[in-house]
Amino acid sequence: MDSESRRQLSELRRQSKQEHEELLADPAECEPETTFGQRMADVITGGIATWTFILAQSAIIIVWTTYNLFSRKSGFDPYPFVLLNLFLSFQAAYTAPAIMMSQKRQNMNDSRRAEIESNVNVKTDLELYALHEKIDMMKDKDIAELKHTVSELLEELKKLRPPTTNSA
Repeated sequence: MDSESRRQLSELRRQSKQEHEELLADPAECEPETTFGQRMADVITGGIATWTFILAQSAIIIVWTTYNLFSRKSGFDPYPFVLLNLFLSFQAAYTAPAIMMSQKRQNMNDSRRAEIESNVNVKTDLELYALHEKIDMMKDKDIAELKHTVSELLEELKKLRPPTTNSA
């Protein structure tokens, strides 16, 4: 392996190690800065996607319908609860886009993480390939040295053996 290849391999190792450490340390650091709208979408999605929200909304709907069904003056929103339906429609109209924005941003972050992981894997593969080459070169060198040593030993053995004579 020449010095240029070694330098490139060293640079790849450094980049791979740095990216891998960044990814393992905190994947959120690899994500781009979020805008106010993106943060709001995450907050809304985080609040809606909880059992607390579901239970609180269920309790509000139960109290709303119970009060309006059993109040003496027929309540402020009599059956069929048009005002309640309006509020729930508004809630759905505003939360659905926020959820979709949050999911879109999360998908972009996941894609970025996958790209970084892919780069780390490619660089790791290159390092392994270089290590295989180095091991093969070392093995070839060892085999050449062994062959040389064996040939030297055979020469020494020939010198130590007396020549055989054929007497008839």
